[in-house]
Amino acid sequence: MATETRAAESAADPVAAAPRAGGRLEFPYLDGLRGLAALAVVFYHAYLFTGTTGTGPTELPWLRPIIGWGYLGVPLFIVLSGYVLMLPVLTRFDRYRLPGGFWKFVWRRARRIIPPYWASLVLFALLILFVPVLGQPGGTQWDTKLPMGWGTFLTHFFLVHDFFPQYIGKINGPMWTVAVEWQIYFLMPLLILPLWRVFGGWATASSLVLIGMWMGAESRYSFMHPWFVGLFAVGMLAAELTVKARDEHLSGVVRERSKLGGPRWASGAFVGAMVLGTLLVFFRNRDYWQHQTWPSEVVTGILAGILLTWMGRQAVTGNHTWLARFFAWKPFVLAGLVSYSIYLFHSPLLGLGNLLLLPLGLYPKYQFLMMVFVVIPVVIGICVGFWWLVERNFMNRRQKHATAEVSHRGRLPEVETDSTAPDAGSRSAS
Repeated sequence: MATETRAAESAADPVAAAPRAGGRLEFPYLDGLRGLAALAVVFYHAYLFTGTTGTGPTELPWLRPIIGWGYLGVPLFIVLSGYVLMLPVLTRFDRYRLPGGFWKFVWRRARRIIPPYWASLVLFALLILFVPVLGQPGGTQWDTKLPMGWGTFLTHFFLVHDFFPQYIGKINGPMWTVAVEWQIYFLMPLLILPLWRVFGGWATASSLVLIGMWMGAESRYSFMHPWFVGLFAVGMLAAELTVKARDEHLSGVVRERSKLGGPRWASGAFVGAMVLGTLLVFFRNRDYWQHQTWPSEVVTGILAGILLTWMGRQAVTGNHTWLARFFAWKPFVLAGLVSYSIYLFHSPLLGLGNLLLLPLGLYPKYQFLMMVFVVIPVVIGICVGFWWLVERNFMNRRQKHATAEVSHRGRLPEVETDSTAPDAGSRSAS
């Protein structure tokens, strides 16, 4: 009876987190955050695809300070992935050991992300081959996705195209981040967790972030974004701090600390200051931050880790923040549930929409408005259709439950934290 009561309370509260020791933590706002990140990437790519090559940045420069940050949705996906994959490791199984072992973990990840990925890859490869407007260069951003040969297709099929600069951005630009995250899935059990057990979370995450920053600064394989490994570890560390707060709360430690004001770094004032300070630095020097992607992605990833830690620690102690409630708004959650399909499909469809609009000879600002108010809604509708036809057949148990709750009862879902950002597809800005 007590378990049923907790489940009912969790389903009714959009930011609920299961409080019992050893039980899963439930954070519906994570889907909302994922959905917003996916939409930010979509609008950013619409800006890049508008008109002929370079039209957006050169003819509509006033939009760049607002929409030009959309690529930062990708490091957010990576941090979210580390966060949600680490939570079940900490809460439902032996500490720092993957549920079911290495191969079962890889199989679950493969079943979740690869079939929709392959479906998208094959569909767009066929469109490039048989739709003339997509198969021939037309002087737009879409030209960077061409040509498509066997080398391009096979490296994409086996998710290794991120190793090859000549293939990484072809066919469907955002797909390279799916490959990167797929490879991180192997690094998590084979490298990150063993280091975690020996050196601890802080040392492991900090070291991986610093190594990634060094590789970015030295331009060593920077096209592969090696700093994403460190950002994934940042998400894992945020999960560990969240679970630690839950365990302390259950043992009464947090109650004693709260009398003394609690840790300063976990306060809302600290997090708010960090967010405002980062925004100020980014906007005052936006030309640098938007052209040197590794510093902005690393800073965004670390900030996302701090934000997830704060929201999670507040939620597990019963203090649900206004920000968590904002992210848990049902439209955002719904966007998050279909965000992987949006990520896999939006880029080539935006390119096609722009190519079909070009013969109208619109001024750049009107072309962009058509992209926003006509092409994007159509694209998202197609993506939802793809989700219905393909992706929903490969959803994990948590997503099936969440989707059923929203569809049949019209309320926010009870969310398990064993999903992953490539459920949203970690998915990037190219």
